[in-house]
Amino acid sequence: MTMSTQINCSIPEACGTFGYCEEYFNGTMACECKFWWTGARCDELSGSGKQVIALGAITGLLVIVFYSLTVYRWISKKSHEPTKTYTDEPIGDTSFVVHVAKIRAKCDSSSWITLFGTIILAFCATMIKYFNLKSIHTEIIDKLNNNQSLFYNRPSFCSSVYVKAGFNVITFPIACFLIVLFAFISKRQSSKANQSCRNYIAAPIPLDFFTCVRRTFAAVIFALFADELSTIANQLINGNAVTTDHGIIFNYALQIFRVLTIGFRCYPMLAAVHMNSRLSLFCASLYAWLDFGLIIASDDVCQNHYYLSDLNYNKDLELEYIAYFDFYGKGSKLILLQLLVDIPRYCFLGYISAKLPSLLWERIRVKRIELKQLTSEERNLLHSSEMNSTEFRYVARLFRSNNQLELPSNRLARVFRKIYYWRDDFQFSSRVLCVYASIFCVLFFLTTQACVQVVPILDTLHNTLQMALDALTKDESRLRASSSTFPLPNLVAPFLIAMFVAVFVTVTQLLVLLTSIRRNLLQAFRGNSTEITPYDPLKNVNYAGQNIHFGGYLIAYVLWAYVLTATFTMIVTTIINVLITYGLIRPVESVVKLMIPPILFALFQMHLNKIIAQYVFLQQAGKVLSMNHRRMVMIFLYFNFFLDAFLGLISSIMRVIKSAIGGVIYMSRLDYSPMGRKLETFDAGFSAYCAFIHIECAHRHPVLLYFASLLLREHLYGTEATHWSKAKRRWYLAVFLLRNPTLIYRRKKSSVESSMNQRIMFIGRRNIKTMSTDDSRTIRKNNYERL
Repeated sequence: MTMSTQINCSIPEACGTFGYCEEYFNGTMACECKFWWTGARCDELSGSGKQVIALGAITGLLVIVFYSLTVYRWISKKSHEPTKTYTDEPIGDTSFVVHVAKIRAKCDSSSWITLFGTIILAFCATMIKYFNLKSIHTEIIDKLNNNQSLFYNRPSFCSSVYVKAGFNVITFPIACFLIVLFAFISKRQSSKANQSCRNYIAAPIPLDFFTCVRRTFAAVIFALFADELSTIANQLINGNAVTTDHGIIFNYALQIFRVLTIGFRCYPMLAAVHMNSRLSLFCASLYAWLDFGLIIASDDVCQNHYYLSDLNYNKDLELEYIAYFDFYGKGSKLILLQLLVDIPRYCFLGYISAKLPSLLWERIRVKRIELKQLTSEERNLLHSSEMNSTEFRYVARLFRSNNQLELPSNRLARVFRKIYYWRDDFQFSSRVLCVYASIFCVLFFLTTQACVQVVPILDTLHNTLQMALDALTKDESRLRASSSTFPLPNLVAPFLIAMFVAVFVTVTQLLVLLTSIRRNLLQAFRGNSTEITPYDPLKNVNYAGQNIHFGGYLIAYVLWAYVLTATFTMIVTTIINVLITYGLIRPVESVVKLMIPPILFALFQMHLNKIIAQYVFLQQAGKVLSMNHRRMVMIFLYFNFFLDAFLGLISSIMRVIKSAIGGVIYMSRLDYSPMGRKLETFDAGFSAYCAFIHIECAHRHPVLLYFASLLLREHLYGTEATHWSKAKRRWYLAVFLLRNPTLIYRRKKSSVESSMNQRIMFIGRRNIKTMSTDDSRTIRKNNYERL
């Protein structure tokens, strides 16, 4: 700071571009210089400033040199590498390796009918809801203009259809009846004591999570389930949920009962598709149309999120709903927002209502004479050995090298192949798709509801605080002034930015997790456990128990990651908004002034060490991990021993910051444990993920399914056996076991030899005590030769 009597702060830029003019109570004026500037008018660069600029220039030069050399070596390496040629010709004997042609999925007529039916039903349901909301909105606006209580009167049929807690007295009993009916017509295959009922009366399976059959239909059902659960959660948060006067525990039990009723309502449709019989699909189609009709006719009129009804009217909540009208106006904007929120839900309902009749028609049209006595599990297993199955393609490619894999014909697909490329020899199970469909539906509902409901509240809060602050800072003559002397920062823009960043980060992490699931499954199929905990047969009970929590843990972790990311981004954007609104540049400049020198020193030392290590210490410029100049290495380590302690202080601070940010960003990644490699078993989410991978590998191994399918096909229909020589069979067996090392220890021969070896060792230990030393040595030698 430079004191001067010749400085006049009333003159623009009295202290130049790099200074602030300060006027004190005693009449003196001074220039407070930015960063490392000095002088009477902050027009001279200090010695520290010149040193910082020199250090920055040297560091920048080191960075440019290091990365230039890296790029040059990469280009030289690529220019000397031979060009890889991709071919479709198999290696070895063509009688065993089957060439798999590209099979493109063709949309049949039933798919187009389902698509158009979904669009038409969703459009009709949206228009019906629009007219229902229009009448309710008009009634509420009339009462608002007349200063009456803001609630609408529900129709009389609402009390007949719905009772307490939204319990539907029509669909729930029908769903229970259909479940019992499906139980009577389901045949139990593994029962031997149920001979009086001819193996019938078995609980119908809603969904086989290990198969890839009807994955889209199951994912839509789970998305609809998640949407209705989000509605219940929204009612609990807003305080307009239907409760009783029997206590808090009873109210929570009531909400749990609502969740169970949703599960029972979706159960018959999933069970009908899994059974795939004419009777089950016919009953499920009628039930789906009845449920869809009741939802369209009564759901928006009897239960609404943005308008209070005569059932749940509360005087305290009325101010919150008035804020909606103050922010969105009394027009149709609020109605359009409600329609936007419910469009996915009507698309799900329309798809279910259109898909079930389509499946019924397909089941009636296609005659299955030869498969009439087979169960759905047997039909799914037989599909594994067909030419267009993923298991067949996976097994066929086990004997093909990487150079024989096909490249995408589209250039755009080749570019995205480095990020994510589709494989026709792998499919995600129904469980993965159901979990992801539920997550995306919950994220959409949470984002839209937060933007619609929270933004008016933030705007009202900002206006209220601004009026109170203006009343304190202004005198009575300026209370009616339009401008404010102390404006508060707006909270709406930071909130919207935080929601956008949270959605982007969460969706990106989910897509990366999807690729990790596929990569870890393919690695587990080959016996590779480099990224997850290795399989341990002694932990089968733990795997089975932890696998149950995979779906629930993933949904909960994703929601927490979404909330934490939004909160962290909201705090950062609000701080930036405050700094911009009040012009608080000086504190930022002081912090930056303190951070620049250590950062430059850290970057300088880091890139200097990289250049020295690659081109001085290591042999062949880093290609070989062997020291070249040991004398220079030891001298450098000696002087650098305590010098790195100062760099470690900066590294420790960065470690804490990176851990906090990484923990928030990677919260939704179950395949990543923030506890580290040694402590990852204490992470319940990571343990559930590893158990999920091991269970999927045990039940969905393509080689196992393909082999079991061939055995079942030969058992049912018989096949013409091809005679192979013994040497040829052993050769193919050796190649097969090299490609799948985990199957070596599951062979019958290996297990028998292991049990025999253990028995021999036990007998030898028992008898060795009663024999002489020479005899015991002879026995140990014989056992060793036998092993």
